[in-house]
Formats: sequence, structure tokens, C-alpha cells
Amino acid sequence: MEMDQPTAAAVVTPQHRKRSHSRSHLASSSSQVDTPSINGRQDKDSPRKQPKVSRACDVCKAKKAKCSGTLPCDGCTRKGLACVYDAKYSRGRPPTPPPAHPPLPPSIAVVDVDVPSRASPEVDMAEIEGQYFDPTSGLTFLHRAFKRLSSHKAEFAPHVSSGAEKQQPLMTAGDRPLECDDDGTTELPDRDTSMAALAYYFDTCVVTYHIFHQATIMGWLKAMLQNVQEGQPLQNGLGHSRASIVLSILAIVTFRQEKIRMRSEYPQDEARALRRSDPYFVAARALTDAETGLPRLESAQARLVQVLYLLQTARMNQGWYVFGITSQIMAALGLHRQGGRTRHNLSRSRSRSRADYINIQCRKRTFWVAYIIDNYLSVILGRPMQHRDEDIELDFPDCVNDEDMTPQGPSTTEAADDCYLDAMIFHAQLSQIVAKISREVYAIQHIPTRERIAAAHRSVSALHSWRASLPAHLGTVKPSSLIPRFRRQSTALKLAYCHAIIHAYRPFLLGQRGIYLHQATENAADGTYTAECVSAAKVALETVASMANDGSLFHAFWWTVYVTFCAIAVVYVCEIQQNRHPGHENDQLSLAQLSTLADRCLQHLDRATSVHSPSRRYSVVLEELRREARRQTQVTLDNDLGETVQIQAQTHVQSAPFDLNAAQMSGLPDPPTDDSLHSTQDLWNGWQTTDWLDLDSSAFGLHADMDGSPSLWDLSSS
Repeated sequence: MEMDQPTAAAVVTPQHRKRSHSRSHLASSSSQVDTPSINGRQDKDSPRKQPKVSRACDVCKAKKAKCSGTLPCDGCTRKGLACVYDAKYSRGRPPTPPPAHPPLPPSIAVVDVDVPSRASPEVDMAEIEGQYFDPTSGLTFLHRAFKRLSSHKAEFAPHVSSGAEKQQPLMTAGDRPLECDDDGTTELPDRDTSMAALAYYFDTCVVTYHIFHQATIMGWLKAMLQNVQEGQPLQNGLGHSRASIVLSILAIVTFRQEKIRMRSEYPQDEARALRRSDPYFVAARALTDAETGLPRLESAQARLVQVLYLLQTARMNQGWYVFGITSQIMAALGLHRQGGRTRHNLSRSRSRSRADYINIQCRKRTFWVAYIIDNYLSVILGRPMQHRDEDIELDFPDCVNDEDMTPQGPSTTEAADDCYLDAMIFHAQLSQIVAKISREVYAIQHIPTRERIAAAHRSVSALHSWRASLPAHLGTVKPSSLIPRFRRQSTALKLAYCHAIIHAYRPFLLGQRGIYLHQATENAADGTYTAECVSAAKVALETVASMANDGSLFHAFWWTVYVTFCAIAVVYVCEIQQNRHPGHENDQLSLAQLSTLADRCLQHLDRATSVHSPSRRYSVVLEELRREARRQTQVTLDNDLGETVQIQAQTHVQSAPFDLNAAQMSGLPDPPTDDSLHSTQDLWNGWQTTDWLDLDSSAFGLHADMDGSPSLWDLSSS
């Protein structure tokens, strides 16, 4: 995309650098050969006098290189650099650099069209994480969202407005500080409260993250309560990691219960809940920090449950780093390898007979729960997964409820009806498909679009097979008719499935000639992936809207906000595409209804979240995307109105003599040129697959891989 009249800088983005250079070369060659000189003769008939350059651009000035003095200059155009003239000019009033391309000769008629700007008037040029975007870039709305947050930093992020994050340790920088003293001391609740809290954790908080064996954890808690009575350290007789696990569970339960309780009393005061839950987490972290010796299974489990607490409290940066350490511990323990392998050709039966069945199953549970978390962290933060499928040699845990497990094996040979471990197994299977989508559809290597689409179709076919294999209580039965535990699991898998469909098909929404909300279309392929993607977004939004009335359900999954963000973004992107290529009237009506649902979910996202939460940043980004969609809707309406006026004017011309002065005085707008309409409608043509990843990670800032590059959400520096 090109800027018609650059005002501050001319930018060639990396993905368009080669193409823009080719166009610039052709344009310059054409002007040298075909453009007549002022006196009417060709340039080849008279020697061209080189104009004196009174000011060099900043890049050429810094390198002391020859500069053409134009905007952009020849050197910057050739190298694909941003050409700016911002350096101090000490020779009086700085001259305005002339445009690189000469104006059209007077003999060529120029139609002056008042077309609405493609960019917000508040943004001319955006630099986001060291990457430059001109006003026509599809990512400039992220910059506008950043500016909104910066201008309201006291409202949106008061905990970082003083620049305190610059004093935080590397692994916690940018996260909300702990709401307690970092001394690692806390007291356990009384016996009844503690036992009830652990029962609540396994019944309500686990959902698909079933890591532990309930009876084992209960035994550890009883030992810790006994230590309290005897005045011994909590970890006495247990070890640091086991005591840490119990404290982290208490932190998760306390935070969840406080969030539900405050939903009606203090809906946006998350600090109240954190002041009660953070002390347990700090004590748990102090225990793992003091752990010595070689790692054990509990060493990985203790840190994994800490990750879950950090993610639920929206401390994504610390959660990411702790998860990295956890993954290394699991790799050192060989949790990704099939259990029971021994040397010297020992049979598996002999190996298993000596092993603890509960320990074997918990090893598998721990790894696959970590795999699920890894998958969502990867797509949310736009970073590679820690675990690679080609390195994994591990089957799923047995579908056996905790009460039916003994150290020797299952206590019953009959398959359990409606086993609550089913949800974790199916979620892990779904995560494998999503990981494949991320590798094949979102590959950063240059891959033809048709191959990406084929990969998406293969993955969606696998998703359909996965959905068909779900047991009734997780697939076909209406969630409202299930017991609370299964209702949460069914809802979680429904949202996860919707996200997987969206993740597979959304990169192709902007690359076709229309948005089809029904399968029966002239282009069957377009109709398939757009209809299914939009349908998945609709189901996700309807599910979230129903969850909003159930506080315990809405706060059951830490990634609910992200799935909501993806679904709303799909709706607004479809609205943008619909404005560019209007489809069937029924599709336009359906999309209008869906946009209303998206607006409602966006309002809920804004109201139901803390001002400190990344979900508030999500809502700001979505609001800017919504404004972009509605702005383009207005552009389309204005263009349609202009065409109507043009037709009326042409009819008048055919029936009456043409009077130029009368036409100019009538106030009729000039008809927009084809080029201007094309440039307005094709704002998002440059949208790349990786731009979706930038959109996903927008609440946490883009990749800061360049020294000195500003952090997108570093509000204190604005």
C-alpha cells in the first residue's frame, strides 16, 4: 500500500519492501522517459539540471551520505527505510522536502475527491515495538488502543503509572504486584475450613486441569495441620514441594470464592480478593524456592499449580516464566516419555508391578495438563510452545476416578460411567489439534495460501472427528441439565472447540470476495470456512453471554476472556470484509444481528473485569477494532450516496446542456475515482497471517526483541 501524499515519513513495511521498491523503480523510470518538461520538450532533448539539496533526511545525515532531499529520498526508498526529517535544522526555518514523485503535468486532468481518511486523524505514523506502520496498515488500530490506554493510564493501570514495573524483577515486570508482604509467612485456616477448601478445589476449580489424586492431597493437608498443632514447620515430614502444593490450592480456592462473592458487591475491586489469596501463594513460592536436591514429580506439580494461580490472577508474565521452569523440570523427569520403559529388556508388566499406579497416573496427568496450558499460553502470547509433539512419547492417563484408584491399580475392572477425567483427556486431544494448526496454518515460513487453507481444512476435519467422539455428557447433552461439575467441563470443551475452529479459519476471512454465513454459496470453499468460522464465533459469544449470569462458571476458566476476544474480533473483521465486498442480504442481516451480540459481549467484558486485568486491555483493543469496522461502514454508505448523486447528475447532463459553472456552484460532490474507492476498500488487503498473532498478544504488548524498542503497554513512559 502506498501513501498518496506523505506528510511526515514514507514507510516501506518489511512484507511490502520488495513490492514497493519495484513500483518506485517503475514510477521513476516512467517519469524520466514520458513526462514532458515545462517548456514542452522531453528531458532527453535538454540536459536535466540537478536541483540543489538544502536539507538531507535524518538517515542520510547520520551516515553522511548523499541525499536526494525528497520525501522519501532515493536512498531510503532503495533500502526500505523510514525517511524522516526530524533532526534539528540550524539554518533558519527548515524547508519542506518535496515529494519524491513529481506532480502530474497540467495537461492531465486531476479530480479532487474528498474521500474520508483511511486512518484515524490522531495517528499519522505508528512505531510499535520497533516496527513501522503507515496509516493504511491494519495494525494501526492497536496503536490507537495504546494511545487510549496511555491517555487514561491512571484509570486503566494505576499500579504501573508510577513506573514501578521498571523496578520489578525481570520475571514479574509488568504484572500486578503482590497484595501482601513478600516474606513467605502465612497461617493455615482451621481444619474444617481447610478441608472444605480442598473439596471445593476438586469439585469446582479443577474442570479439565486434573493434576492430583484427591485423597493424597487430603493426606498432605492433614499432616500440615498436625504440624501446626505441634508447632512444627508446615513442610515437616512432607517436604517443601508437597506443602507448597497445598498452599497454592488454598490460594486458588480463596481467590475464586472471593471473586464470586464480590461479583455483586465489588465487581471491579480485585484487590480485595488478592489480599486474601496472595499470602498463600507467596508462602507456596517461598517453599519451592527453598527446595533442595534432585527434582521429584511434586517439584513439577508445585510449580504447575502456581502457574494456574498466576494465570487466574492475570499475572501472565510471571506465569510464562514459571511455566518455562516447570517444563524444564518435567523434561528432566522424563514426563514426556512413556512410563514403564526399563533397560535390559525387562517386561512392562514387571516394571509396572513395582511402580505405584497412582504415581504413574499422576505423572501422565501432570504432563498433559501442562501441555494444555502450554497450548493456550502459546496462542495468547504469540510465542512458541515449550513442548513439541515430535518429542512426546506418552499416552493419556487411564479414565479412572480418584476414588477408584489404589497403589496397585484400579479398584474396579468396570469402566466408570461419566468419568470426570474424560474432560481432561479430550481437552488434551483438542490441544494437539490446535498445536498442529499453529504449526501449519500460522507458520512464519513462506507458505502458499492454498497450502495453509488445505492444512486448515485437514485440522478442522480432525476437529469434527474429535467432536463426534465426545461422550454424551460432554457433547450432546445440554449443559444446563448436567450436574455442576460436568456442566463446567462441557462448557469448557465447547468454548475450546469454538476457539479451535476460529483459530483454523480466521486467517482467510480477509482473502475472499465476500462473507458467507451459509454453506450454500457459489464458492463452496469460501462458504465452508467462513460460515463455520462465523458460526463458531456466534456459539462462543452466546455461551459467554449465558455464562455472564453464572459467576462460578464465568470465573472457572482463566482463558475465557481470550476466547471471547477472538470471537468478537472475528465478528468485527467480518463486518469490515462485508463492507468491502457486500454479500447476500440475508448474510448482511445475520451479520448485523451477530454484531449486536458482539457489542453486548464487549460491554460485559468491560464491566465484568478489573481495571488491572489484561481483559480490560482486550476491551480497549476490541473497541478500536469496532470503531474501525463502523468507520468503514460509514465510508461504504458515503460512497453509495456519492454514486447515487453521480447518477442523478449524469441524468441531468443527458437532458440539459452542460454548464461547468453551474455544476461547480450547485454543490454536487465530485464523483470518487476508482483508485480512491479501491484504496479505501482495500485497507486490510495487506493483513498477514502473523497479524492475527499480533492481535492475540496485543493485550500483553508485541514482541520486544529490539533494544530500545518501546513496550506497547509501558504506560509510565508515555
